[in-house]
Amino acid sequence: MIKHIAFIMDGNRRWAKEQGLPVLEGHKQGANALRRISDYCQERGIKYMTVYALSVENIKKRSAEELAYHFGLHKKYLKEEVLDVDKFNEEGVRFNVIGRVELLPSDEQEMIKQAIEKTKNNDKFVFTVALGYNGQDEIVDAVKHIVDNGVKSSDVTRNMIKDSLYTRDIPAPDLIVRTGMDPDMRLSGFLLWDSSYAEFAFTKTKWPGFSNEELGKLIDDFNQRDRRKGGN
Repeated sequence: MIKHIAFIMDGNRRWAKEQGLPVLEGHKQGANALRRISDYCQERGIKYMTVYALSVENIKKRSAEELAYHFGLHKKYLKEEVLDVDKFNEEGVRFNVIGRVELLPSDEQEMIKQAIEKTKNNDKFVFTVALGYNGQDEIVDAVKHIVDNGVKSSDVTRNMIKDSLYTRDIPAPDLIVRTGMDPDMRLSGFLLWDSSYAEFAFTKTKWPGFSNEELGKLIDDFNQRDRRKGGN
């Protein structure tokens, strides 16, 4: 059974263009898909779900208008799902964010802190959002943390690195799903350390159109895989 599933939510912009809609509408429908897929993962008994929502590169390269819309969706989600209601507490959901949060607007940073604090004692489902995230930066920050603590190189271990990552409190993903891949297949810097023994699933379906049924098939396919992890 999958304990942790992670998603690279790709294809919002391309989906919108295919539908003859503004790019921003693609992001709106992508947010709706996130709510639906999150609910479905909880129904399937998966405890951890992590989503790649905004990379460092997105923040650097996207237009000011598109980024403002992104940030607005983030804040709307936080208000409607966590801060203004008790939905997450009622469902036992713990909210978490990984990445360089300092790159986000100050008001969003404050809302994230409030949401994390409000849900910190929940343990039924852990929902993690990667914002201002880059997997190489995560490893760099982990190394800096180890060096700053005066650890000798001979004492560095895999467990020590894991304990210094943004993901220190969550297990490595069992399955990473990337939507909107046609024909490319890549991680784009997502969970580079934690993906070492993850299984991968790439689908042409763009994120707003990604259905519970398709995810169910991917989960069923995962359950048929022989995960040897270097063994026979």
